Amino acid sequence: MPSSNVYGGQFFNIDEYEVCSIGTGYMANYVSGGGANRAGATLTNKRVYFSGHVFTIKDNGAPVALKQRKVVNIRDITGIGYLFYNPIEWLVYAAIAAITGIGLSITMDGGASIGGLLLGLVVGGGLAAVWYMGRMTLFAIEYAGGSIAFDVRWIQSHEQDDFIRNIHLSKDALYGVSAAAQGFVLC
Repeated sequence: MPSSNVYGGQFFNIDEYEVCSIGTGYMANYVSGGGANRAGATLTNKRVYFSGHVFTIKDNGAPVALKQRKVVNIRDITGIGYLFYNPIEWLVYAAIAAITGIGLSITMDGGASIGGLLLGLVVGGGLAAVWYMGRMTLFAIEYAGGSIAFDVRWIQSHEQDDFIRNIHLSKDALYGVSAAAQGFVLC
C-alpha cells in the first residue's frame, strides 16, 4: 500500500517519508508527468529513489550515459564519492593536429603554408574543445550491486553535502546507532 506524501503516494512503505533530494527535482518531475528526463535522487528514511540521465563507468574508465530508474535500500549503500573523468586522448590529438599544422607551414611555400598552419590550428582547437567539453566530475553513490553517478554541473555543492550527510544520518538511524554514539559529532 503506497504511503501518503507530497508526491502522491509514490514511496513503497506507508511510514516512508522524504528526507532530502538531489539533482533536478526528480520526484516532482516524475510524479507530475514529466518523466525521468533529468538526473536526480530522493532520499527517504528507508530508500533512495533514482531517476533520469545518469552515468555508469565502463571497464576502461569511460562514463556511459544511461536513462535509468532505480530504487536502492539505504542499507545497501556502501559509499559516496566523486569520480573525475578526463578524456586526455582528445588533448593529445589536439596537440598532434597543431604540431602537424606548424610542420606543414614550415615545409610548404607561400599561401599553402598559411593554409596548412590555419588548418592544423583549427582542427587542434576543435579537438581541444571536445576535450574540454568531455571532462566531468561525477557524484557517485555506490551500493551493493553497482553505482549511479550524476554530473555535478547540475548539482549545487551545498546540495551534494546535504545529501551525503543525510544518507549517513539515515543509515545511522536505520541501524539504531546514532552518529554521536559512534563518535561522529559536529562541533
